[in-house]
Amino acid sequence: MTTPETSKLFTSWENPANGVESFILTERPAPVQQSFYYTHPSFSSDGRFLWLRCGFPPPGGRHSQQVLGVVDFHEEQVRVFPETQFPAESAMVDQTTGEAYWSNHLDIWKRGTGANDCAELVNSFPSELATGRLALLATHPTFSADRRNLNVDARFIQRDGTPICYIGALPLDGSPFELWNKYEGEYYDHGCFSPHDSDLQLFAHEYWQDHEPFDHELPYHRIWLIRRGEQAEPLLRTPVSHSGHEWWSADGRHIWYLHYGVGVKKVDVVSREETLIWPGALSHAHSDRTNRYLVADRMDHPGTPDCHVIFQNTVTGKEIEIVNRGPLRGDLTQCGHLHPHPQFCFDDRYICYTTTVHDRVDIALTLVDGLIARTS
Repeated sequence: MTTPETSKLFTSWENPANGVESFILTERPAPVQQSFYYTHPSFSSDGRFLWLRCGFPPPGGRHSQQVLGVVDFHEEQVRVFPETQFPAESAMVDQTTGEAYWSNHLDIWKRGTGANDCAELVNSFPSELATGRLALLATHPTFSADRRNLNVDARFIQRDGTPICYIGALPLDGSPFELWNKYEGEYYDHGCFSPHDSDLQLFAHEYWQDHEPFDHELPYHRIWLIRRGEQAEPLLRTPVSHSGHEWWSADGRHIWYLHYGVGVKKVDVVSREETLIWPGALSHAHSDRTNRYLVADRMDHPGTPDCHVIFQNTVTGKEIEIVNRGPLRGDLTQCGHLHPHPQFCFDDRYICYTTTVHDRVDIALTLVDGLIARTS
């Protein structure tokens, strides 16, 4: 079986500023090829399959609806599955089986990696709760720790523009949806199960969706924790100014988040003690399983984002740039949410991210060991 370093499907690219090497998927069955959202590792656990998001917008256009594709490192192929249409970033990979899951309207589907595999309906959100226009069924579906459920943070927009949000769990065996809480008039999303507690989820209050114009300096509680059968409570002891892009640590003991304009912070789930780990004006970030290494992207103008990805070694405090590329020109084929979204994946062997170094939307991989060596 090949690897990104040896596969004919990938081409080496070096950052001209420092020689950091990435491997870019240059086999292109789709005009837009993106990495998964940073909370969703896209490799199967055996390293054979790498899933990606494939878009087919018109030249110079943008498109939010995508389909799934998969790199098979054994057969040296990229396969695209047109039946896997999904909105935004609502797709995930079962790392154990290699199967991909995605949402389509009120349904959750899955399929295997083979060309002849068929899409299977996993479960459906109850239609009687679907009042108004569906915004999204699950922002980033995740498995519960016991692998019995997927999280749901369904949002429906009513005729007057107000949202209704349902936080809960959708069983993988087809059993009825479990409603944990319902919110009217406020917009919640970004739900994720704890990796070690099947009865605990985090989710986010998108305060800026509820208040126009939004005051970025106004403190508010964005990150909330909810336990099955109980009321939700804010993660932080006191509210902070505009923040976002939260994720669980691999051990489930901490939640990381971006405090915009301040930096990457880590919060102890039990004590609620909050620590600033990486100061700076960063946009998205992710941690490895040991919490010693971080990767982040930075965008001065998120609407037309730069491809600027940075690695930090928290042991030494040193950081190194993986890539720094300006935004794509407006006339080039792209997509509506063109952020690098870097993630650690495949047992932290690689950092996977979206790049534009070839004046198009590509998926890239960088070896973590080399970054650690350069920052030790």
